Amino acid sequence: MENFYFKLEGPIFQNGVPIHVAIKAWENFLAIIDNTYLIATNLQKISNKEREKYYLKALTFKHSSFHTNFEIVCSGSQLVLPLIGFLGPQNLWEYTKEAFNLLKLMSISNKNAKIVIKNNQNTVVNTGDTTIHYHGPVYQIAEKSLPKYKKLAHMLDPGKIETISAGEKHNPEMVFKLEDKNLFDLPTEIQKNSIEVKCEIFTFNKFKNDGKLRIPDGQAIPRNDYSFSIFGNQDNINYIHSMLKNLVTIECRLEFAISPLGSKLISKLHIIGIIS
Repeated sequence: MENFYFKLEGPIFQNGVPIHVAIKAWENFLAIIDNTYLIATNLQKISNKEREKYYLKALTFKHSSFHTNFEIVCSGSQLVLPLIGFLGPQNLWEYTKEAFNLLKLMSISNKNAKIVIKNNQNTVVNTGDTTIHYHGPVYQIAEKSLPKYKKLAHMLDPGKIETISAGEKHNPEMVFKLEDKNLFDLPTEIQKNSIEVKCEIFTFNKFKNDGKLRIPDGQAIPRNDYSFSIFGNQDNINYIHSMLKNLVTIECRLEFAISPLGSKLISKLHIIGIIS
């Protein structure tokens, strides 16, 4: 079984490991590898039963930094897949690190690199001087994992956490340094035209006038949970009351995050008003 490591380094670990920091880092790192597994196996989520077949197992912890040796455990005949063959620990990690390399390359290139996806599987990146080929569902993995890379990079802080790395012991393939803290931050734009959608508002903060809502199937935007804020000086009582209803119709403008991979992702809804 191939062993890897996940390591956080910085002054904050000189006198022990703050548990809340370790948990936050592990949650984001696990989610990154989980996303690789989900894309490779064409699953929407990892059920309890699926988690028994695939998981990360910590082997050792070391002092003076948050340094964990771990292995990726995969078992079961369901991991023999039609498009990529057998999915084991090593090629699961290969897809993860290649997705990281693709994201980092496109973030650094600042729109100078061009992406071409062939047969929904193989990705070709032309930087002008070189052409790089990524095989398998690397593009899809990178796109799905981008928000978690952003959260992990944001943990970097001078005088606290100054390096995050993962991979093979003598050759870490995934490295974040202080200068990478904002590498995965995305520029955003708000559309000019408003749309009407039905949604369920399930969280609302009356002090910040923002919250979370759920879009069902059959609407103008994909089914998902989205963050929202209310536009202007609206009476927030309507939003508090809306949480008692199964669905409400809202008028909103969409805020898009511009991915370094070229796609636009809905990052937030700005609600102009509740219609009904």
